[in-house]
Amino acid sequence: MIIFGKNKNIRYSVLFLITALGYLVNAVNVIAKENCTQYTAVVLDNRFDKRQSVTIQAEVADEPDERALGLMNRKKIDKNKGMLFVYHFPSAPQFWMKNTQISLDILFSSYNGRIIKIFENVPKLTEKKVTAGDGVSFVLEINSGLVKEFEIDASWIMNFSDFFEATKPFC
Repeated sequence: MIIFGKNKNIRYSVLFLITALGYLVNAVNVIAKENCTQYTAVVLDNRFDKRQSVTIQAEVADEPDERALGLMNRKKIDKNKGMLFVYHFPSAPQFWMKNTQISLDILFSSYNGRIIKIFENVPKLTEKKVTAGDGVSFVLEINSGLVKEFEIDASWIMNFSDFFEATKPFC
């Protein structure tokens, strides 16, 4: 504080401004979090039996760094929760389980929700890559065993209405 000499008023003013700036930055972060949504509902529907439906509350990974991190280092996810990976252009994404602490079922779909490929019980911590090839717009990761439990197969459709109708950005 030698920069400000012996003038206490200047020192106190600088300290006040630094403190106020800290509160302002924190307030902006809080407001940003309040103006975004954490999850989107992905509804999986059996096209041949309308009574069969499963809703997954999915975190959205729609940016490259979010998709790269995915569910790494998580010890668990709740039963009907998961992660939805969003690709802005149809592509051929490859997934692996390096640093992923839980086994997963992975569903690849087209933009309109048609399931292209399902990988069941992908083992945790493996570096073996899984892919569905071209035309993938969405990938849904869910707890291992849910595909078998609900008997989900390629005849089911993934409904992304909640995602497309969202008015707030995703966190």
